[in-house]
Amino acid sequence: MNMTRSERIPTKRTNQQMKKTAVIILFFQLFLSCNGVNNKVAYSQKLEFGYNGAVKKVTTYICEVKFDKIPTDTTNYIGKRTTTFDSLGNTLKAVEVSNLSDYKTEFVTIFSGKGKNRTFQQKHSFGTDDIEENNYKYVWSDDYNFKIVPIGKSGKFELITTSTLDKNFRVIKTTYASKDTIRITDEFKYIGKAEKIHKRTVNEGNNKRIIIQVIVPKEYDQYGNPTLLYNYTDTDKQKIQNVLFTEYEYYEK
Repeated sequence: MNMTRSERIPTKRTNQQMKKTAVIILFFQLFLSCNGVNNKVAYSQKLEFGYNGAVKKVTTYICEVKFDKIPTDTTNYIGKRTTTFDSLGNTLKAVEVSNLSDYKTEFVTIFSGKGKNRTFQQKHSFGTDDIEENNYKYVWSDDYNFKIVPIGKSGKFELITTSTLDKNFRVIKTTYASKDTIRITDEFKYIGKAEKIHKRTVNEGNNKRIIIQVIVPKEYDQYGNPTLLYNYTDTDKQKIQNVLFTEYEYYEK
């Protein structure tokens, strides 16, 4: 493919837009399946996350491992996500704050609908930039394949996400496309109940970069939901990148 000079040499603004797109993709990924469910149970987004019990609120802190020192608390977290669910397991709201890049990002997502008939409105801000708002909906082609597509006029960083689930409703593949170009492809392999190998292929024009992550639960609460997870960057599970601390609130029976 022939490329113009402006396409070969990214400007400062282009680099900033690429960083923003990467952050948006990261937060889209956070909505996707973790553990899997029994496909005889009525579908809800809580089950897609793999949570057990009458989950009402989930708060996750992402803490970076520095100088081989594993964090033991959430004091210096680099990202935080809070998600609330209704009593049927449908997501109501998600708020994400991140300092993963050289500026603070914040996402607020409000969901509507039940089961597979879902839409959501997402507002996000990057540093001192103006708040941008986008609306999306889930479009299912069958029980195991869906897209997340923009509704109406969307902002500069709109994405179309396409996912495939296995027979237990776990995500096994997701692509993120922007302006008809697939930017990132995620592939997942599950080991046991909750361990997950995540292979990410990043489209960088003439090159493709591969990123491997292995997410391993270390501790669980009384309902079997993971409260402590290690995120490794190698399949031998020797290099820890992040530690995730998760807190759960439940509906009273």
